[in-house]
Amino acid sequence: ATLCWNHYQHHEAYFGIPCGGFVLHTLNLRLHPNDLAYIATHAQDKAVIVDRSLMPLLEQFLDRTPIEHVLVVEDSYEDLLASANPEDWRDPELDENEAAAMCYTSGTTGMPKLAGLSAKLKQATFEGFTGRLEVTEDDRVLIMSPLTQGIGGMCLLCLRLGAGLIMLHEPRFSPETVLRLAAQHQATMLVGVPTNVFRLLESPDLAVADLRTVRVTAVAGAPMPPDLAAAWEDRTGSRVCIFYGSMDAGQLSVGSPSDPREKRHSTVGRPHDCCEVMVTEEGEICMRGDTVQERYWGESFGPHAEDGWVHMGDLGQIDEDGFLQVLGRTKELIIRGGTNINPHEVEQVLRRHPGIADVCVVGRPDRELGERAVAFVVAREPGRGPNLENLKRYLEEQGMARYKWPEEVRPVAEIPLRGPGKVDRRNLEGQLLT
Repeated sequence: ATLCWNHYQHHEAYFGIPCGGFVLHTLNLRLHPNDLAYIATHAQDKAVIVDRSLMPLLEQFLDRTPIEHVLVVEDSYEDLLASANPEDWRDPELDENEAAAMCYTSGTTGMPKLAGLSAKLKQATFEGFTGRLEVTEDDRVLIMSPLTQGIGGMCLLCLRLGAGLIMLHEPRFSPETVLRLAAQHQATMLVGVPTNVFRLLESPDLAVADLRTVRVTAVAGAPMPPDLAAAWEDRTGSRVCIFYGSMDAGQLSVGSPSDPREKRHSTVGRPHDCCEVMVTEEGEICMRGDTVQERYWGESFGPHAEDGWVHMGDLGQIDEDGFLQVLGRTKELIIRGGTNINPHEVEQVLRRHPGIADVCVVGRPDRELGERAVAFVVAREPGRGPNLENLKRYLEEQGMARYKWPEEVRPVAEIPLRGPGKVDRRNLEGQLLT
């Protein structure tokens, strides 16, 4: 496993571990120590490469995992590399269908699982992603996301074509840093989530930033409003391309800078040649193909339903030119700044609050982050339910990661239902729009 910031040693581990016949597991730094303990145990991690600055985080959960070896990037990791003799290297016999990497996901197919990513899957994703974005050895790709997220890891594939990478070492996204580095290193591609683009547009530094070399800005992980794409493209000249998929199902489509502007802003591009796509009568997007994992790590099944298709949980349509348009979601996940929040997980914890009789968490549309979580709360004693600050303190005590916390509390007399025990979430979402 790796527990690292973005840096070149993380690059080495990303490619070196699978090449050695082992399975790469990138741990998400944003998770709570309790979550990390569960994930590392589920994955049966035996070793971890960790930055010295993240040792305090590791120490909070290490003794609850099967991890036996700790390699600190700044010392024991480098010592290990220095002790190796290149002459002793022998290529291991690898099966392209076996997992080369894994990633914990709360994605589109239900309860969180470990996605097992094979070499065959990674090759198909590499060809589709870099081909559609027309990546060459002349590109310099600035990654605005952590390597622990699928978007960040995808950018590493560009190295195989000889492209250069520009990475952020800061723990939090800074639009000023991105703009400075993009100009300093003459970045040709920016890759991240729509929230990154929004914050770049809001930065005063954009007025003086030299982004003439940035030919493409590729985003995924959350809906990209067409007006936001247009504003960025008009301001910078960088062509916005949207790509689409999930950690459970894999990548389905990528927009190309050669596509017409209207298509790039309103669709997620054309499906990859190695993938099939189907839209059900109910309008749900389904896919299958080489970018889909065969089975979850440690399980006998994968994300495919009984009909042989992976149901994405999104509503969409394919236009007459073969472009895929995502219209909404059939699932109830909240996507905040490109990160999935499972409302059922938050509700389960909140229902244990002594002042809450019932609760429902839904997403409120937000221009900056895509969505923000809102909790509709039924108090045990009318008029005496918890306020937002009380609720945040409680969730912190329960060990829930901050990005999952509701950002607004709305008291209600009851949670509306649309059938026997089924919460009418659309009713509550509609209340947020009025």
